[in-house]
Amino acid sequence: MENYYCSQKFYQLQINAEKKRLNSCCKADPEIIDINWLKKNPGEIFNTPKLKQERKDMLDNVRIAGCEDVCWKKEAQGLWSRRMRDKTFNKTHTNIKNKPTHLNLTLSSDCNLACSYCCKDFSSAWRNEIFNHGPYEELDEQTQRFSLNSFDLAVKKASQKKKQTLEIFDLIEHEVEKMSDHLQSVTITGGEPLLHYKLPDVVRQFSKVKWLTVYTGLGVSESVLLRALRSLSQNHNVEICVSAESTGKNFEFNRFGSKWEKFIRYLEIIKSYGIKVTFNMSYGNLNVIDFVEFNNMFEEYEKKLNMIYDPMFLSVSNLDDESKELIMRSIKESRFSNSDHATHLIKALEHKTNEKLRSQLGLFLKQMCKRRKNNIDFMPSSFKNWIGID
Repeated sequence: MENYYCSQKFYQLQINAEKKRLNSCCKADPEIIDINWLKKNPGEIFNTPKLKQERKDMLDNVRIAGCEDVCWKKEAQGLWSRRMRDKTFNKTHTNIKNKPTHLNLTLSSDCNLACSYCCKDFSSAWRNEIFNHGPYEELDEQTQRFSLNSFDLAVKKASQKKKQTLEIFDLIEHEVEKMSDHLQSVTITGGEPLLHYKLPDVVRQFSKVKWLTVYTGLGVSESVLLRALRSLSQNHNVEICVSAESTGKNFEFNRFGSKWEKFIRYLEIIKSYGIKVTFNMSYGNLNVIDFVEFNNMFEEYEKKLNMIYDPMFLSVSNLDDESKELIMRSIKESRFSNSDHATHLIKALEHKTNEKLRSQLGLFLKQMCKRRKNNIDFMPSSFKNWIGID
């Protein structure tokens, strides 16, 4: 690949105050926020020395290390990447020092769901599961992902309100306030942002931006949902992007902690408030079998596609040949066969897997099913035989 430019590095900022991290693209490797530097350089959180150097390198067509796993390696293998999806390889921005026009704000990692491909970094339910049952074993390359460290334990103990009293949160609020007039779009994520007690205040703060998108898994009580909807419906610019990509038992396994019937009912409640709903579909080997059924059921909704590559053993390419053929045939015979989403999925399914990924997937699923007392009966029998689960 000869073009190592991506415009997202020049206009997009992600801030996670809970973890003291920032990214110039929500998929790039994060940078730890230097509190002392930020105090001395107020209003410059988007222009740290590291970010400015990365922009300079991109303009010089230097391969950025922080984009290696999410884009460069994937594109070299002919796989889907965020850069290719959003077509941000065209050189639209050339200034090294910038103000962000898009902000991705992570409120906290509090979440009632423990989605199959998620982890402790984005879900308190995942942290609680590991705390109660211990780390997942024999997944050597994923030891950090499936075990708790001292930071995880500290976050687990702290309440939302206690975390908000930390100095970093005051600094971030000040930074966001200074950039708000320049922002065109804002994305609010978590965890589950609907759970956050400050969501109404945050929503009001961005009432003037052109696009405001709140990502949710809808893993909340009905009273919490209604509280959030009353606040969101006051803004004309709001869109709710729901994380979902499967149906029925498949949905309940992969969105562990949620129920399919409740999910459908919640969608109807949101629609009654007149708020636009889109879907964020994240496909890996445990839910891609539902691609056609899900798209048939929710054909009228706009959808975004994400591919799961971390951990790699959950990627769509890590399937047995019989299951791959079954899924590819269903996609090719559907009315979505010529869509970009179908093209990306088929291309990924055509990639070969290896014995190590197969073995890791089997170990992971056996432990997950035992802890959660569920099963993968929704998957083809050939897949269950392939990973050694009856």
